[in-house]
Amino acid sequence: MSDLTVSERRIRPIQDAVSSGNWKQALQLCDKWSKKGERSDRFLALKAFVLVNQVDEKQHDRGHNEVLDLCKRNPPITEPEAIYQMQHALKALSLHKEQGYKLWERAVGSTQDNKDLYIRWLNEAILESDWLSAQKV
Repeated sequence: MSDLTVSERRIRPIQDAVSSGNWKQALQLCDKWSKKGERSDRFLALKAFVLVNQVDEKQHDRGHNEVLDLCKRNPPITEPEAIYQMQHALKALSLHKEQGYKLWERAVGSTQDNKDLYIRWLNEAILESDWLSAQKV
């Protein structure tokens, strides 16, 4: 079984809990898989998103810090689904305008000639009517 399949199997129940608005269960699942060593970019982004949406102020602040740490991380996140998840977390923190497109810019800068990242970044910029970001692409 490949690592990608294992990671997907672990992430799916967390996403289901998030979809149903069960943030407590999502956090429990994140903690469970974190203790077992899950460290994929997509998992870390999802975990930060779950923490940001917690009612408990301490957990929320922890999520805020994790989101900002992931935004500044070297090497940057290059997996599109993880970047989308980070954008959702940034929107929940009202930091999307400041940090959202920097994620795409850093990802594109670290992986040369990845046309998929360029196209996704352009689509996001157009969707949000951010013409300055679209011009950068």
